[in-house]
Amino acid sequence: MPENYTIYDLARDCGVSVATISRVINGSDAVSSKTREKVQQTMKAHNYTPNVFARGMNKMSTKIIAVFISDIANPFFADIVKGIEETCRRYEYRIILSITNNDMAQEKKELELMMQKQVDGFIICGSRPVADTNAEYLREISNKHPVIMVNSRIDGGEKLYSVLVDEKTASENALETILSKGHYKRLYVFGDTVWQTTKDKIEAAEKVCKKLSVPFDSDSLFQCPHTLEAGYEGAVRFLKQKPVTPCLVFCVSDQIAVGVLKTLGKFGMKTGEDFGVLGFSNISLCQLVTPSLTTVNQYMKNLGEQAANLFISSQNGIILDEKVFYSDYELIERESTV
Repeated sequence: MPENYTIYDLARDCGVSVATISRVINGSDAVSSKTREKVQQTMKAHNYTPNVFARGMNKMSTKIIAVFISDIANPFFADIVKGIEETCRRYEYRIILSITNNDMAQEKKELELMMQKQVDGFIICGSRPVADTNAEYLREISNKHPVIMVNSRIDGGEKLYSVLVDEKTASENALETILSKGHYKRLYVFGDTVWQTTKDKIEAAEKVCKKLSVPFDSDSLFQCPHTLEAGYEGAVRFLKQKPVTPCLVFCVSDQIAVGVLKTLGKFGMKTGEDFGVLGFSNISLCQLVTPSLTTVNQYMKNLGEQAANLFISSQNGIILDEKVFYSDYELIERESTV
């Protein structure tokens, strides 16, 4: 046997992943007897002995996690980071916060920089673009370091996990609950179609409208970034098109929704009667505006806690077969809808 025969060589020769080899070595039950026998025979044939020292080294860590958020001005991330930070503190981990400004090139630079700083791994928060240019790089990183996606999903990679709300199903449930009451005769959607979560919500809207025979076409969509200002500007464009009323305006984020809600009221439309507004996330502002905003609660702090616990488990050698974890959600009906 060559002196440099490694666990990677063993995995290649057995036709399995390095994670499977680790499970066999550690005596895990999560391996079939056929696979276990094949690995053990190959280890014997190559006189392979696990490098105990190297395995010990893998457990050494800086106890620092790089947490990426796309927009520090978006209150959606505040509770997520709070959940991450509180959980990490209990286990004596620290976080480094990195702001990517919704820029994939900047995100990659920050990933490379944090790798040089030898962080233990990454928690990446926020929706991903439909054309995600960093997905393969994140898969590559996850073969060595835990990478936890929050509010998004990327499949593949040994230690690549996703914690999220099923936003398509949540949107379907919320829209059907409100539209089935029969008051609103038309649905409009405000959001930025560059993001996968917006695409999911549009698909949900199309499905519900078809089911309930509510008109929905290209005129029903208003391109709108996820900010209060964009919600205001989108609402002005919306009014110029003389929308069908009474209508429901579904905003893919609460920030957009608050901007739309205040603008339509300012221009004389009656909340609940002429229009209703549905947001998504349940940021604290939803209860503070007048009228208060109907929205889907994503329980953001809980998402952060789940992500941090999953990271720490992975860092401590627990490799789970399940990679995607869906979290709870709830429609909260307030004054902005009938």
